[in-house]
Amino acid sequence: MKHLSWILRIFHIFVLYTWIAFIILLPASPIFSLQLYVLLNILFALVFTGLLITQIVEAFKIFKREDSEQCIKAFLFFKYSSLPAILSLLAIFLVVLLGGIGLSFVLLVLPATLFIAPFFFALSLVVAPLFLGISFMAGLAGLSYAICLIILSRKQKGWKVGQCILHFIFQWIPGFDILDGLYITVRYWHRGKILSIITAIFVIFGLTFILFMRS
Repeated sequence: MKHLSWILRIFHIFVLYTWIAFIILLPASPIFSLQLYVLLNILFALVFTGLLITQIVEAFKIFKREDSEQCIKAFLFFKYSSLPAILSLLAIFLVVLLGGIGLSFVLLVLPATLFIAPFFFALSLVVAPLFLGISFMAGLAGLSYAICLIILSRKQKGWKVGQCILHFIFQWIPGFDILDGLYITVRYWHRGKILSIITAIFVIFGLTFILFMRS
């Protein structure tokens, strides 16, 4: 059963990134069709929702067994593997929202395009939240395991209610959720030490790169 669980988790992430690639790449394809695009997106959404429900149910079963080791492994797997997808979808959300609104204001200035400006404005308000919703779905599996881990920490490690609320809030913030998760697993469960070192190295390199680019 453990092997099947990991196969489903890997397939879950595979479907997620395939869906994102489809969303980004198909509109630029010569075989692009709006009807096909919408239909396949609905199909991807249904498949991914089914996989997501499976992971939520699995998280509940792990919590019921109080299997902290499997909970931590699944938690770290989903948090690390889904973070690039979540950040990409949030970036697309901002580009579509701000780009659509900005374009609509530009079109308002030109008399020839005055009447189509409201269309782009409305389109950005309709399409952008879809990407925000998909980004939420992308992080929901990891969040489910995070909630289970927080409750297990309260039961087995004696956490206070305030601690649980604080860590729950951090788990909603992309990027901070991984740092918070590593703090939980290393500090209280003595797991994920190698991942914490790798994360620290990437953070240091990332900050160095940002400072170098600004200078």
